Amino acid sequence: MSKGNTIGAIILGVAAGVALLKFFSMPEDERQEFISHIKNKAHDLLDDAEGTVEKVKQHFAEIDNKQQPVDKLFVIKRMLTDMFGSEKRYLI
Repeated sequence: MSKGNTIGAIILGVAAGVALLKFFSMPEDERQEFISHIKNKAHDLLDDAEGTVEKVKQHFAEIDNKQQPVDKLFVIKRMLTDMFGSEKRYLI
């Protein structure tokens, strides 16, 4: 594994850890609201499966064009925000 990939993996792991810590420190009602938001977004994406596949293909094509792991992580973050984002910031 190259140095850039290792750094990217470490950053991704830390971000996932922080997100889990934040999620489990939320009050129960806020946690349930977050889970229902994710479920509703997932159902919306499944209802528009063709459009979702096109969005994912576009993002992965952009990821393939990036050289730096940090740039690839930024594209992944943008893809997840486009797919699951909302007006309310749950974990940030």
